[in-house]
Amino acid sequence: MTTIEPGWYPDPADPATQRYWDGGAWVGKPVPADAEPPAEPEPVDPEPEPVEPSTPDAAIETLPADRSFGEGPPPRIVRRAPGVTQPPDTVPIRSLGITVGWITRHDIQRILGGRVLAHPGQRLVARLVDAVCMLALNAVVNGYFIYQLLQTFWPYLLEAASAADPADVQVPSRLSDQLWVVLLIAMGLWFAYEVPSTLNTGQTIGKRLMGIKVVSLAPVGLGWGRLLLRWSYAALPLLCFPFGAIVWVLDGIWCIRDQPFRQCLHDKSPGTAVVEAGTGEPESDKEPPR
Repeated sequence: MTTIEPGWYPDPADPATQRYWDGGAWVGKPVPADAEPPAEPEPVDPEPEPVEPSTPDAAIETLPADRSFGEGPPPRIVRRAPGVTQPPDTVPIRSLGITVGWITRHDIQRILGGRVLAHPGQRLVARLVDAVCMLALNAVVNGYFIYQLLQTFWPYLLEAASAADPADVQVPSRLSDQLWVVLLIAMGLWFAYEVPSTLNTGQTIGKRLMGIKVVSLAPVGLGWGRLLLRWSYAALPLLCFPFGAIVWVLDGIWCIRDQPFRQCLHDKSPGTAVVEAGTGEPESDKEPPR
């Protein structure tokens, strides 16, 4: 057998280059065929390490898979982050007027499941009807305590109005206690009026008259916990009168500009929306409340 001495020879794989033969194998980097080769070949660059499989995009949040969303992959929310632009055919998701992400129109329809979002005007009229019902309920249940409060407050108001300096008129000590009794009874009546009926049917009297109802955007039922949270966001600001009243009004009109589910502020955390009754899939397709 003929042994080829180590040295530089034309590269069989590429005649335009020459490579170094060490007596048993080709080694080192090739050099052009017409170039003066170095005494020792330059080592070949090491093979690049294999690339690890890429992890899912951190900006994409996948909702839990559930048959309530129909066939195909579960809906996805693309979170807003540095360098992330709005994908095509998506709708902004806004919180407190700020775009926090995007969701496709197709996924919106899958979440709604054929249900039609209620118009803000329907929600406004329903709230006015509920307010009238609450006034009537308070007149019956809370009327005595309201009468006692007025018996204390009215003389104080007349005396303060006729005084040279209203600050000199002493506020009756029992006025604050009577006010808190009236407020707590009123809040309890509001809770009893709204939460159980919404849990059972998704409707108060006002919503029933307007043909709308509260539904869960998640593939689970509403449940006591979520409805308590929803009611708390709507009711408790009124305890901080008058500033709480401003928040309450702002909450009520928030659905006018909200996207994509026309939610009021008290719908955000519990994940609820108001839709037209009788549209979409029946509630029995959802899991029972937890």
